Amino acid sequence: MPEAQDAEVIFSAGEWKTNALLIAEVAKLGYLQDGWRILDPTYGRGGWWRVWSPSFPPLEARTHVDGWDFRAMDYDDETFDAVTFDPPYVAVGGRTTSGIKGMHDAYGMGNAPTSPDAVQDDINRGLVECYRVLKPGGICLVKCQNYVSSGKMFPGVYLTWHYARFWAGGDCGEIPGFDYVDEFLHVAGPRPQPPGRRQLHARVNHSTLFVFRKPKRRKRG
Repeated sequence: MPEAQDAEVIFSAGEWKTNALLIAEVAKLGYLQDGWRILDPTYGRGGWWRVWSPSFPPLEARTHVDGWDFRAMDYDDETFDAVTFDPPYVAVGGRTTSGIKGMHDAYGMGNAPTSPDAVQDDINRGLVECYRVLKPGGICLVKCQNYVSSGKMFPGVYLTWHYARFWAGGDCGEIPGFDYVDEFLHVAGPRPQPPGRRQLHARVNHSTLFVFRKPKRRKRG
């Protein structure tokens, strides 16, 4: 008898060189599928889709669109099978002294809020919109990160998870938020920092990709 071959194992943490390689792993688990209508509502240059992308229907990516606001999307309710939400999730602080302006511009953070609370508010408002435009049972991928701001650790991962679970449903009905399905820890090199700063916390070298699902409607009572 032929020897059984080990099935490919997809781990929850890895040093994927690019987001595109991570998204390909997500698709292998069935969280993204060919034939789904998928929305990428956040700024980018298509980097998530260079390894895997749906062939039909085409991916709707709102990249480099002037006036587009993921906090108020111009789509009808329950339009998409999946939404991939990669907002600015680290407060960049004062930009006049930042040593990483080029990176900010490349990722659409040039006019992002400068305070952690304001950044998180944008994420929360975007989650409400992601919930609204998803079909019941649809998948929402959300990228987020904990980080240090003004010498204090800001718990962006935990705040994003909590809001997605208990508040993202907004006024869409009796279901308060998304179901928590899975998560991936994306380990990578830390972003460059201006020189001369004394290290007070462990250097953050990973981000989190949550997999949420919009619940199917439940009857009251």
